[in-house]
Amino acid sequence: MYLFHRSIIKQYCILLDSINLPLVSVIIPTYNRGYILHRTIEAVINQTYTNREIIIVDDGSTDDTKKVVAAFGNKLQYIQKKHSGQGDTRNIGLQYAKGEIIAPLDSDDTWHEEFLEKSVGYMIDNNLDMFFSNWAHYISPQKKIIALAHFSNTIKAQTKDCYIFDYKDFRGRLLEGALAPSSSLIIKKTSMNFGWNPRVHIGDDYFLQLEMVFKNPDCRVGFTSQVLWQKNINNSNICDGRKGTMFRKLIINDLLLISHTFKSVMTEREREIIFVKIVINKILIIYYSILEWKIGQEINEIFIDIFSKPKLLFIAVKTGIYKLIVKNIQRI
Repeated sequence: MYLFHRSIIKQYCILLDSINLPLVSVIIPTYNRGYILHRTIEAVINQTYTNREIIIVDDGSTDDTKKVVAAFGNKLQYIQKKHSGQGDTRNIGLQYAKGEIIAPLDSDDTWHEEFLEKSVGYMIDNNLDMFFSNWAHYISPQKKIIALAHFSNTIKAQTKDCYIFDYKDFRGRLLEGALAPSSSLIIKKTSMNFGWNPRVHIGDDYFLQLEMVFKNPDCRVGFTSQVLWQKNINNSNICDGRKGTMFRKLIINDLLLISHTFKSVMTEREREIIFVKIVINKILIIYYSILEWKIGQEINEIFIDIFSKPKLLFIAVKTGIYKLIVKNIQRI
């Protein structure tokens, strides 16, 4: 009888805790990922943080996605739509989200069971607008890469296991390159009421973070070096599945959109950083075109364009060489 009462009390305490904690809306956009989607959903269902809702937004899949989702019954909300791209798909999920915290999760990634519990805890304890964690890349069962090990070694924790960025520090780091993929993030809903930009081709998560930082000088961002989730590399990834000149052209279009959208709030140095990225990608287009024997008028125009900006070209080449050296050192 005593054990029975203890069990009832424990369940009551868990229920009470979940009522006091904020609701987290997990938004999972998906497109033809029926072969792996079940793992992503199970990872959310198995979270130790129980006050959450799961919203699957199907961007017009033609595989067995609907059947995979149906197997989970009423444990999630399933929304189907015509194929229109990832940013728009995430925004549909945001329209249905009831939570105070938004947790975007790509449909081929998986969280560790304590991902939400720890992430939400750090967010609440430090009054954050956005929080992200370290992760592991699994290129194959034999090859595992800890993504941000080099990054976490350059910072000092302000609180236990959690670093709170200085606004200028984070803004500078973010302009240099994306720090947190979608699956790594949890975001306070009131801090992102504009949603994702559907015009972005590749880095809709990157664009969102830039918009949060540019629109809110008081934006508070936290990070933990703990590995709390797993990113799977495969040919269906929006980034990993695209290569060559077409991929680089899409990146350039995104960078031009960033430059146009935030021009009035960026410093001259920040605008230069974006344009250097554009030049680097134009150089890569020339490189891939030579490899593919696709030299034409378009490549000639790009060649002339990048050499018309010698200062940016020099910075771009120097930046590219530096990144190549760092990449090779990390492989040792």
